[in-house]
Amino acid sequence: QERPPPHGTPGHPDKRASERAHVTCARLGRRAMSDSDEISISESVDVSQVSMELEKGGGFPFTAEAKQIPFRMQQVLLNWVFIVASAALILDFGALQDLLRGPVRMPHFFAELCNWFGVLSCLAWLLGFAILAHWLHQVGATPMGKAGCYLKLVASVFFNLQPMTGTMGDAMLGGGAGLWWSNLTGILFFHFGNIVSCMDFYLHTPPGAEKKKGWGYHGNLPITAMWIYQAATWFLVGANFLSCSLNGKVGTSFVPTTGLPVVICQVAGGFLLLLGSVVYTIWCDGFRNFNH
Repeated sequence: QERPPPHGTPGHPDKRASERAHVTCARLGRRAMSDSDEISISESVDVSQVSMELEKGGGFPFTAEAKQIPFRMQQVLLNWVFIVASAALILDFGALQDLLRGPVRMPHFFAELCNWFGVLSCLAWLLGFAILAHWLHQVGATPMGKAGCYLKLVASVFFNLQPMTGTMGDAMLGGGAGLWWSNLTGILFFHFGNIVSCMDFYLHTPPGAEKKKGWGYHGNLPITAMWIYQAATWFLVGANFLSCSLNGKVGTSFVPTTGLPVVICQVAGGFLLLLGSVVYTIWCDGFRNFNH
């Protein structure tokens, strides 16, 4: 009677089972790859894709370049908020001029929305700068950069006082015009904050920026937009200073609010703020890419 072959000899079922077990273990080992390894591979693939897009040639609309901005979607959100704030400010100025030039007893519907446009604009500025402060802390911005943002955040608080008190219509708070000093105080903080931010960009070149390249280079767009903001607040400081009535008394301003110098400064300041916000949105590809 033949004896069965000893264990481990070629062709024995135990040998084949052992081989299958080794193959199975290898497969399980590959499947047991840690989540961190998978994330690392995914990130490396994303980086390589961005690198390939940049090698093919970047430029407008800066889709590939914008992907390198840390926490990009926060920038998309806050810049759209600033666009809303700028547009509402322009409407606020238009409604104010309509209110002052139109009939006193029966103002137009658009004129009656003046303070409400102001509330929308000022709340949007406050929200936008709060998000910006959070983003600056996340990316490790310079102390000077954070200081410029905080000055504009304080400015937004002062901005909100005038339309809110005007909406209340309390005679003790200036009636329908609201507090007479809050807008001037706010725009001074806003303007000084823009100057600090521009100085910060000059002294501490932000990541991606290159001084030898033009204003339209992607890395330089935040600097370009900030200078546009500063130009806007120069006009708005002029508009508020010329039209500010001391203690809210009629006839105490240097120029009537309906005067041409004030109107020019209001229009120029409002549209420059809108332009600066659009430039920032182009920088983060906020008009085309709404995905992380």
